[in-house]
Amino acid sequence: MVPEFETKSEELLELLNESYDKGKPRFTVVAAEGASPSAEEFRDYANDAGGAYQADLTVLGHIQSGGSPTSFDRILASRMGAAAVEALADDDPGTMVGLDGDRICRVSLDGVAGEQRPLDPELYNLAGVLSALPE
Repeated sequence: MVPEFETKSEELLELLNESYDKGKPRFTVVAAEGASPSAEEFRDYANDAGGAYQADLTVLGHIQSGGSPTSFDRILASRMGAAAVEALADDDPGTMVGLDGDRICRVSLDGVAGEQRPLDPELYNLAGVLSALPE
């Protein structure tokens, strides 16, 4: 569940029930921050619906969701740290560093502050196709 796309609790619960009826007794529903309904609201909805299972909630922090860093992660962190120090040394305040393809670049904070990066609808739809139940 993501804030960019509406999730209808009744449709999601129907999918879980269909999956349960096909012999899949365990589910994982992931809710992004800002999703509507929230993870807590959906858990309560599912439990109040009186199904054959009990919904639990686990809230992941950055440690759990991040996993162990790969060598790419470590090198990228070093590159970005060096680029940030260079921006400070160049007296270039109000910028952040980011990755554009394989290139580290500076981005004005004025250009990104308060903005949201939209979720690609094609990737969202692909996730739905890949997670669909077989006929």
